[in-house]
Amino acid sequence: MRDEKAALPVDGKPRAGAPAAPAPSPAVEVSKVVDLIIGKQTQFYTLWGVYTAVQFAAGSFGSGHKVVPGAALAVLLGVWAFNLGHLGFLLQCLKQINELRAALCHGLDQNDQQYGSKLKVALNDLQQGDFFWRFYRLRDGRGGYVMNSAVHFFIDACASLALIRRMGNPAPGVGTDFF
Repeated sequence: MRDEKAALPVDGKPRAGAPAAPAPSPAVEVSKVVDLIIGKQTQFYTLWGVYTAVQFAAGSFGSGHKVVPGAALAVLLGVWAFNLGHLGFLLQCLKQINELRAALCHGLDQNDQQYGSKLKVALNDLQQGDFFWRFYRLRDGRGGYVMNSAVHFFIDACASLALIRRMGNPAPGVGTDFF
């Protein structure tokens, strides 16, 4: 065991030949942040997987049969409530990945002050979700929020059109041969 007192300064000056005192290390190691990012990415892809299953189920609701408008409307409203809530969860997960990634970059650069600051922001923001439109105001990762939202809304629209198609004539002036 190393003699701890040998490295202590005498009269405020380090002893000659004594190793320098180690820099204070952050409370959370960089490897743990990598683990958090991997977990968040798994959550992100799982959210997309569950969403895809719901969209296929909604799009194929009543497959092979005409669906009465009341049932189709109930399914459509329920699926859109799910879609909008899900998008909030998805974008919050993406935001958390972005914040953890920013902390990780500072940790790898050994910028302990910025690492600690960014990590604190990331860990203080571990909420479940938010209204999807609030993410578009953020500067960091805005492109990712917009792209994920565009894909989400495109899939939402396709599943909705498939369901509406099974209602027969969904609206006056719109023929079923359009779909």
